Amino acid sequence: MRYWTTEDRPAGEQFSYWREVICEAFTPLAAELPGARRTGRAHAREIRSWVRSSRLTATNCAEVSSATQLITHGAAEVRRTVTDHVFVNLQISGHCVGTQAGRRCVVEPGGFALFDTTREYGLEFVADDRTEEWRCVSFRVPRARLLPLVVDLDGATATTHDGTAPGMARIVASTMLSTWNGLDALDPAGADAADTAFTTLLAAAAGGSDELRDTGRADLDAGLRAAVNRYLAAHLRTGDTSAGAVASRFGISVRKLHQLYEGTDRSFSRTVMALRLDGCTRELTAPARTGTLTELAARWGFADLSHLNRVFRAQHGCLPSEYVDRGPDGACTPVPAAVRTGSIPGRGVTATIASRP
Repeated sequence: MRYWTTEDRPAGEQFSYWREVICEAFTPLAAELPGARRTGRAHAREIRSWVRSSRLTATNCAEVSSATQLITHGAAEVRRTVTDHVFVNLQISGHCVGTQAGRRCVVEPGGFALFDTTREYGLEFVADDRTEEWRCVSFRVPRARLLPLVVDLDGATATTHDGTAPGMARIVASTMLSTWNGLDALDPAGADAADTAFTTLLAAAAGGSDELRDTGRADLDAGLRAAVNRYLAAHLRTGDTSAGAVASRFGISVRKLHQLYEGTDRSFSRTVMALRLDGCTRELTAPARTGTLTELAARWGFADLSHLNRVFRAQHGCLPSEYVDRGPDGACTPVPAAVRTGSIPGRGVTATIASRP
């Protein structure tokens, strides 16, 4: 993962360095702080900014934070652009006013919009009043990959998609967050699958073409199922993972949710149970494990210890207490679950959508 920050630069050099960073991390861009055009003076005040960036396969993923400013991709920047991409910017905190092709959109936390590097666009990022910063998760998708999948890509830019409302936009926003926060847990095959799933879901949200429909319902369902699995893994201990709650979270019916798992190795309910069991298994062998097995069962959503014992024995061939005694290299060896969650070392705070004012 690449990381840039202005914090190790003198205050008078931070903004000029920041302008270099955003060009290197994203695409040719120009940045301007409030009042710079009026005063005509360079800004010497501190501007705390950073970018973290890593790739899936074709798609590059990044998170960026800075102060209020106007970022433009004007005619000069378009001419300097070597490769054509579409940026998908998911607002985490603060808000953004985006413009392209005569359209203007306002993107609040939880929303996202697309911007095409082959044409001019502007992004006015406004910091949150409480933190004095804005944050955004930005995915850079090759334009050639997205172009055949969207009916009117030119008309899909600078349009707000509300990821807090039920529907495809929520699925795309959830997929972006879960992919970004779990990027380091993906092996090459997983990264490639996540890349394909995201592009397919994004195209569906932006207005799918006949070619997208020709890719088959199975691809769309696989992408949605992967997003649901990542959501489950992240919320097993802190949220409602019932079929009704999860279906509502993704803006689909309970029937559709169960259909996503038809023809796979596990039903929805068995997937939830497998994830709970996987969490218990990891915690059993954790060096800092505390508490009783009964408390462990309750933490991971089992009805009681006997319920955990039955499920654990069916999967591992022994009881949790026996598993602890034998250790992971003993007679009963844990079976890795199909879905795992992860976080990126050194990232600091996991990307989560800020509440709207």
